[in-house]
Amino acid sequence: MRSLNPPHLVLASAVLLLVAGCSKHPSEEAASEATEATENVAAVDSSVASEARRDEARIPDIGQAVAPGVAFTYRYAFTLPVKAIAGVQQQHAAACERLGAKRCQVVGMSYDQPEEGKVSAHLDLMLAPEIAHGFGSEAIAAVEKADGSIGRASVAGDDAGGAIAQSQRRSGAFEAQLGRIEARLKAPGTSKQERRQLAQRAEELRSQLGEEQRGRQDSEASLATTPMSLTYASEGLFSATSDPFGKAAVSSFGSLQGFLAFLLTAAGLLLPWLLLGALVVLLFRFRAMKQRLAEATGGAADPTPPQ
Repeated sequence: MRSLNPPHLVLASAVLLLVAGCSKHPSEEAASEATEATENVAAVDSSVASEARRDEARIPDIGQAVAPGVAFTYRYAFTLPVKAIAGVQQQHAAACERLGAKRCQVVGMSYDQPEEGKVSAHLDLMLAPEIAHGFGSEAIAAVEKADGSIGRASVAGDDAGGAIAQSQRRSGAFEAQLGRIEARLKAPGTSKQERRQLAQRAEELRSQLGEEQRGRQDSEASLATTPMSLTYASEGLFSATSDPFGKAAVSSFGSLQGFLAFLLTAAGLLLPWLLLGALVVLLFRFRAMKQRLAEATGGAADPTPPQ
């Protein structure tokens, strides 16, 4: 067999390197494209997570301090476009109905439109305590989705558990006292007057025990359900939610309010001095008028004697 010459060997090596390079290039492109796609997906996921965190931050975090034995009442006040109020109110009511009567009940609902462009509505709910905060967050999200905003959110708490414990202690003392009175009534040798007084006191104790029991039942009911009040109000005459003309009108109205406030402040500062100056001018005019009147009266009373 005849061996290849060195020039042929160099040419063959170059061809092999070129083929290897061409076969490697597509795989590198595919790898770079896959890496880029992965980075894009990660960036999208990161942006979605950031947006979700921002949305969560806009929701008032007022349900994290829930304590056992405390009965809470939630109140939310929303501001929405006029045309969106009825739909959002119905959406909140429907969400309550989907939870079932054991977890949520609609106990009051109103919708008032006294004039064109002005609407107010109200929705009262009774919720299971463990879902109250979550329902409030979803209600806020529905309002924001309808281009509305939350104006006020509050949670009022009542120590119902402490009230129940105190009532139980009072009832225990009443029952102990009632037991002693009943034992005294059964004992022989008790006079009629004493028996009458003991019977009267026993009736008072039974009445107090009934009141304590009714109070505990009310406190237990407040722990079993959480009231939530949702109020809806229409936006003002100039809405700056998504209308550029509304934004311009709001800006102009704000400037007008600032100018009027400046005028009122200036008037309050200058008015006392203006009144003082006017009083001084009137005083000088009065003295000048009095002097002219005196000169005129003196000339008429003392005429010049004839020659």
